[in-house]
Amino acid sequence: MKILICHNYYIDRGGEDVVFEYEADTLQSKGYDVVLYCKHNKSINSFIKKIGVFLNFFFSFNTFREVKKIIKEEKLDIAHIHNIFPLISPSIYFVLKKYKIPVIQTIHNFRFFCSNGLCLKGGKICTKCEINRFSNIFNVCSDKKLYDFFLSVVIYFIRKFRIYDIFIDYFIVPSIFVRNKIIECGLSGNKIFIKRHSLNSKKIFIKENHYKINDDDKYFLFIGRLSEEKGIDNLIKIFKEIRKIKLKILGDGPLISDIRKLIERNKLNNIKMLGYVEGNFKNKLISNSLAVIIPSICFENCPLVLIESLMMGTPVVVNNIGALPEFISNGYNGFVYNNLKQLEEIILKLYSMDQSDGYKMRENCKKSFFEFFNEDKNFKVIDNIYKKAIEV
Repeated sequence: MKILICHNYYIDRGGEDVVFEYEADTLQSKGYDVVLYCKHNKSINSFIKKIGVFLNFFFSFNTFREVKKIIKEEKLDIAHIHNIFPLISPSIYFVLKKYKIPVIQTIHNFRFFCSNGLCLKGGKICTKCEINRFSNIFNVCSDKKLYDFFLSVVIYFIRKFRIYDIFIDYFIVPSIFVRNKIIECGLSGNKIFIKRHSLNSKKIFIKENHYKINDDDKYFLFIGRLSEEKGIDNLIKIFKEIRKIKLKILGDGPLISDIRKLIERNKLNNIKMLGYVEGNFKNKLISNSLAVIIPSICFENCPLVLIESLMMGTPVVVNNIGALPEFISNGYNGFVYNNLKQLEEIILKLYSMDQSDGYKMRENCKKSFFEFFNEDKNFKVIDNIYKKAIEV
């Protein structure tokens, strides 16, 4: 089976980019003939190119021509699309439809109705745009006001003219929460399949007996983009009050300077910033931590850090928001909190937890990984979706 996989890379590499690459590699390893079509936002490096992005927001003639050429040169059976904004654009749906190529769309975020993809405005959850009204195009939710406005216009007309319904055969989502959101926005539940993200545990460093953590080495871990939606400021507030416990922060982002100044100003010696880290060093930090904390204040979908943590047997503490509670059960493989007071209590509980209880929880984390994110299990799901789309 020959499949075209399409993705528009972000400027800052994130989970969507990793999932796209991992799925493409997995499909190739399973015998699929994979053809890639990619664009990268780093190519938007001049004023002229930025103007071009706005002109091609809804329909990119370059994308139409390039994909048409691929279709003529390759005998495609199916196309699987990830992110299309801003360079690929919805034009890819039109050219694939013209040549009767079945289309699968993975939904990674909430950009099918929200221009910033986070459902967050002013630090609070915003679902105003779930109902498709023309007035919503003025509901600008980020600092990129002009970009948000143009994207909101595109999203409005995509929904108004039912582009998703007409041009996409099936949708893939990684959580029940996202599936329900799509249905609330008017898409048919019969076209939506849940397929969790996967990672290959065989290629990841996992420390044996990593539950034996010395008191001097105890720390909690945050991994992610240092931005408002990730809730990092709330986490720092907690560790400002419990200075005997260490927090390590992995990541980069727009708030990095503010966070550094905050740590220095308050002399928070228990908080250490390590910057962007990947590979075995990151895996060791996850494996050796008491828990990974995901304090996001936006609707999270299925963050890779959650998958990585469970895979390495590390408990995960999550905010009760979005899809996060689908994967974490209190006291089993981590904890779910509803407010900052609960988060502080959970941190103290994990810090003083008996080693035998900690060991059980870490074993449960690994069980959860294989329950939700098993590579072979999820490949069967996507393989069946492809076959179903081709048959139809």
